[in-house]
This record gives sequence, C-alpha cells and structure tokens, in this order.
Amino acid sequence: MRSFVIFSVLDRLYGIDIECVKRILPSQFLTAVPDEEAHIEGMFQYQDEIIKVLSFRKAMGERSYEEELLQFFPKMKDQHIEWLEALNDSVDSNVSFSKTTDPHACQLGKWIDSFHPDDKDMIDAMKKLDFHHQRLHRSAIEVLEHCSGEPIVAKKLIEENVNEIYSNTLEQLENVSGMADKVSASLQRCLVLVGKDDESFGLNIDAVDDIVHIDEHKLHEADQVQTMGEFMNIAAILEHENRLITIVKDIRLNKKG
Repeated sequence: MRSFVIFSVLDRLYGIDIECVKRILPSQFLTAVPDEEAHIEGMFQYQDEIIKVLSFRKAMGERSYEEELLQFFPKMKDQHIEWLEALNDSVDSNVSFSKTTDPHACQLGKWIDSFHPDDKDMIDAMKKLDFHHQRLHRSAIEVLEHCSGEPIVAKKLIEENVNEIYSNTLEQLENVSGMADKVSASLQRCLVLVGKDDESFGLNIDAVDDIVHIDEHKLHEADQVQTMGEFMNIAAILEHENRLITIVKDIRLNKKG
C-alpha cells in the first residue's frame, strides 16, 4: 500500500508520494530571490530554515497563477462593458436582453462565489466587489420591466441608477485586480517537499484535492523515465475513481545536469 498527495494544476491531476511531503501550507508571501530562474517564485522562512519555492506552473512552461489572473480581470471588465451595452440596446431598440440579471450566473460571479480568502484585506475587497456586482446585475430587472411600455423611464433608471452601480463595480474590480499577488497567494497551496540531501523546498500548486492510499499494482509504471518539463520526472499513471493522475517521481529546483 502506498499513499499519495493528489493535487491539481490547470485542471490536471498529479500525485506525489506522501513521504516526500513535509507539510501542506497556504501559499506563502514570498521574498524575491535575486538572479534566480523564472520558475523560482521566491523564498520564505519555514521553521528554522529559509526555503525556495518553485512554481509548478512555471516549471511546466505555463503561465503563473498571478499572470493568469492579470488576464482574467480585464476579461471580466470587458464582459461587464458588454453587459451594460446590451442593457442599453434593450431599451433603445426594444430587443431581448442577451445577458443575465443573476449575479451568480456570470463568469465573474461564479469566480467570486468560489473564492474564500483568509487575508483580511482580501476579504474586505471581495465583500465590496460582491456587493456592487450583485447590485449591478439585479439593477437590470427594474429597467427591463419598463423596457417595452415605458422606455423613457427605463432609460432614466440606467442613467440615474445603473451607471453609478456599474462604475462602482468596475472600481472594485480594479481594486481586486491590483491585489493580484494576494489573490494568487490566497488561492494556491504550497507543498513543502524533501529535496536533495534532505534540503526542503516549496512547490506552489493550484489546490490539494485528496490523499489516497492504493495498492502498488494499480500504478501503471512507465517503461522508462519520462521527463515532464525541465524539472520533473514521471513515475507512473494512476487511474483512481475514474480520474487519470500523473504520478511525479521527483521534482528538482534546478535543471538536471
């Protein structure tokens, strides 16, 4: 029987032997390491040692979580610009509203509902964003009620009510976007691993999904060592509960050789 920590990165599942994992921590706020390679995100103090932290995403040649967020937030802004344009079109041209009045149904609303930060500043910022975002979507309900019979009233509601809520929503979205580093830290997890010569290092991942205990024969081991990115080797593939999990054999801070 072997035990593995199962974690996810970019909607893909990976596993690592639990004996290699010292601790599972929230992602830490890091101090930059001068002249380090891009996959090293920084360092922090773990117990009585200073350890470096490797980004699993960057080690795989993917965008970091923070870089992904910095693309996500402008996309959310554009979607809500389109939302307001669609509401104006409904009033001006008497066409069906093509967007949603449910604040939990749009992409931003789903993201807000799934994000539960621990940092106090982040909690306060998210509460403000959630408040204005919910008001924005629901403000369209009254506008649409007047859209057909009383378009002048509907237009006045947009000008005197919806536009202000919309501005407040985008302001709060911009505020959260400016805290992308804190958002990234709040969303991720850090595995503290045993490295070469028992030297610890951290591995930033998206989320810890499970800890599984399986019989050795269920592992589909590779015939030969397979590399994954420039810093990892694959040990095996595990099929568990209808999910395919890539089992990582070893992870290095630096390129092999």
